Amino acid sequence: MFGIGLPDLLFILLLLLVLVKPSEWPTVARRTARTLTALRRAFTPVLEEMRGVRDSLMSDAAHASLSHPVPEGWAPRPQCFQKGGEPEADFPPVPE
Repeated sequence: MFGIGLPDLLFILLLLLVLVKPSEWPTVARRTARTLTALRRAFTPVLEEMRGVRDSLMSDAAHASLSHPVPEGWAPRPQCFQKGGEPEADFPPVPE
C-alpha cells in the first residue's frame, strides 16, 4: 500500500503514541476509521469501472485470438534467442 511496509507503519504508530495524548487516542482512531471508510466508499466506483474495462479488454483479446488462428508450422523462438542468449549452431541467425 503506497510502498509503506510493516516497519514503516510501526514507526508511524510509535510516533502517534508519543505525539498524541492518551486521552485523545479514541478520537484519533475514530477520525482515522471514518476517513478510511470515506476513501473506500469514494474509490469503490472507480475500481469497479476499472475492473469492467479490464474484463471487456480481456474478453475482446480472447475473441480476437480465437478469430486469428496460429499459422501452420509456427512455433515460438527457442530460449537461446532471448535477450542475452547466444544462438545455437543449428538455428539460423535472427534477421535484424
